[in-house]
Formats: sequence, structure tokens, C-alpha cells
Amino acid sequence: MPQVEKALDTTSSKSAFISKKRLSGLTIFAIALVAIGIVPRLVRQREALAAVSESPVVHPVVSLVHPELGAPTSTLVLPGNVEPLYSSAVYARTEGYVDRRSVDIGSKVKAGQVLAVISSPEVDQQLLQARATLAQSEAALQQANATLEQAKANAELARLTRDRDLPLGGEHAISQQVVDEAVQAYNARVADVAAAAANITAAQANVAANRANVSRLEQLKGFEQLVAPFDGVITERNVERGDLVTPGSATGGKPLFSIAQSGTLRIQVDVPQSEAVNIHDGQKASITVKERLGREYTGTVVRSANSLDSAARTMLTEVQVNNQDGSLLPGMYAQISFTVTEPRRSVIIPTSSLIVDNSGMRVATVQGDHKLHFVPVVIGKDLGTQVEVLSGIRASDALVSSPSDLLREGQDVEVR
Repeated sequence: MPQVEKALDTTSSKSAFISKKRLSGLTIFAIALVAIGIVPRLVRQREALAAVSESPVVHPVVSLVHPELGAPTSTLVLPGNVEPLYSSAVYARTEGYVDRRSVDIGSKVKAGQVLAVISSPEVDQQLLQARATLAQSEAALQQANATLEQAKANAELARLTRDRDLPLGGEHAISQQVVDEAVQAYNARVADVAAAAANITAAQANVAANRANVSRLEQLKGFEQLVAPFDGVITERNVERGDLVTPGSATGGKPLFSIAQSGTLRIQVDVPQSEAVNIHDGQKASITVKERLGREYTGTVVRSANSLDSAARTMLTEVQVNNQDGSLLPGMYAQISFTVTEPRRSVIIPTSSLIVDNSGMRVATVQGDHKLHFVPVVIGKDLGTQVEVLSGIRASDALVSSPSDLLREGQDVEVR
């Protein structure tokens, strides 16, 4: 029995040992599992903290630029259309048929040169009739003058008779009736003189009216010849031989000819309000057209409106350019460059340095402590890749060349 109990004790001890061993193994296995899950997490957390500490969001890396001082002068380039100094539409002033045309488009003409001749027989006949009527009125005037002279002679004879008979009547040498007849005859002759003078006035007025009618018809006959109003080039022809033409432009038809003076050309440009005060009469301008590459023309400001258009806020300015060689054609599109003196020395920055958001226009500056600060600026001219800054910064300031949206006020930055 003691041996049996001893064997049982031995078996219980072995079972307890095996149980403890299994429990220890399970514990170690659990600890291993926990370690396997925690260690990578800790490693990832450490790497994340390192990444955050080295992230450009916390310490952004920026490159700096310095503003440049603006030039004392600037160039203002504006578009414009080349136009002739003078242009005119030539219409007919009399009715008739075109008998002859002596010019065509492109013809160079002189002032007074005949462009076309209009045949107007009705005007010719009216002129002949008016001249005949004038001759009749002039003859009537001469007849009235002769009648006046005759009336004056009769009046003088009646005066002599009256003056002779009055003394005789006073001496009773002749009857009183004879004296009265002499006096009345003289008065009648004086009235005849007044009537003859009035007839002369009427005849003179009739002659003047007929002469004016003749002059009018002569002018209409002169309009049968269409002449150039000034030296120039024919730019348009809308008539051919045999065409019926009517006087004036009231009918809204096309002109017979259009003529332009192209020896001197003018270009009208709209100067914006910001530069209007810098443009003055006599100022020189450089003119270029793409059809004449490599050549610049020099023009002169001759006049300006001296007021701004209320809608466009621009001032109409006229520039004239010499074109005696004919290299420029009316209707060309040109670029006009003005050299403008700047009233102030502004600074110029790259467009990429400008920040435009709901806070307005700003730039990011970096001071000596590598702190980032946003500064509001006032912008002037847009120069393409650069922009003019009127106020807010100085030429000595350091600006972030291309500021990111992640930058914040007072942030530490790394400069490269």
C-alpha cells in the first residue's frame, strides 16, 4: 500500500509539472503575440513622428527673391488703326449721264484735277434760256434809262415854259389859263421823271435776278466736271461711263469716288486713365506694323481730347506720321509705343510672388529670424511675368518666390 501511494504521489507531481509547463508556454506565447503587435506599431509611430518633425509643413523650405527698382521711364504700348489725314466722298452736284471717267482706284490725283465729266443737256438748255432772259432784262433796263432821259428833257422844257409864262401872266400879257397850263405841264413832266426812275429800279432788280439765275446755272454746269478736292489717292470708284447720276448724297447712295490723302497719316489711340496725364502734344511715339518687320516709324502727338470717355475711361489721342514713301497703307493695324516718365520709383516683383486671396493682394516676406510674414501690397502695372508694386514693400525686403497655400503667418521656414 505504501508503494501504491508513493506511485500516486509521483504521478500527481508529474501532472502538476506538466500543467505548469503548459501554462508557462501559453503565457510566453501570449506575450510573444502581444510583442508582435505592439513593436511594429511603435516603430511606425516613431517613423511618423520623425517624418512629421522633418516635414516641410512644419519647417517649409522656401526660396527667396528680392524686388527690383523700377526704371525711371516705362514704355506704354497701345493699338491703333492707321487712317488718312484727309478723306472725302465725291458726289455729283448735277443730274445727268457720265460722259467720261479719267481716274480709277489707286490713281494719284492733284487738287482740282478732273475725275469725271457728266453730260447734262437740261442744264445747258436752262443756261441758254437764262442768258437770253438776262439779255432781255438788260435791254429793258437800257430802255428804261432812255425813257428817264426823255422824261428829264420834257420836264426841263416844261420848266422853261412855266418860267417864261409866269412873268407874262403877271403882266397880263397872256391869259391866266395859259399860265396854269404851263405850271400843270411842268408838274406832269416831273411825275414822269419819278416814274421813269422807278422803272429803272425795277429793271435793275430784274437784271440782278436774271444774272443770279445765270450764275446758278453756270455753277451747275461747272459741276458737270467732278474735280479732286485735294491731293490724294482714289480709294473707291462706284461709277462707270453711261451711268445716270443724281445730285447730292441725300438719297443715301454710294459716292462716285472716294479720295484719301496718304502723304501724312494719323493714328487715333485710346490712352488709359492711368497714363493720360503723361501724354502731351508734341511727344514722340514709335510706330510698328507687323507687315513692315524691322522698321520703326516715328510719329508725333498732335492733339488729344483732353477729357476721358466716361464709359471706357480712356482719352482719345491722335498721332501723325510721315508717309511720303507710301510704305504705310490706310486701314493698317499698328502698335504705338510711348516712352513715359515715371513720377515715382516703384519696385518690381515676379508675378509668382504675389498672393491673391480673400485677404486681398499680399506677399510673403522672410525676416532675419526666418519667420514668415504676410504683407499687403498695392499693385500697379501688370508687366506680364512681373508686376509693379506701388506700396507695401521695399527693394531690400526678401520675398518668397513661389509661396504655397500651406504657409502660415509667423511660421518658421528654411531658406535655400
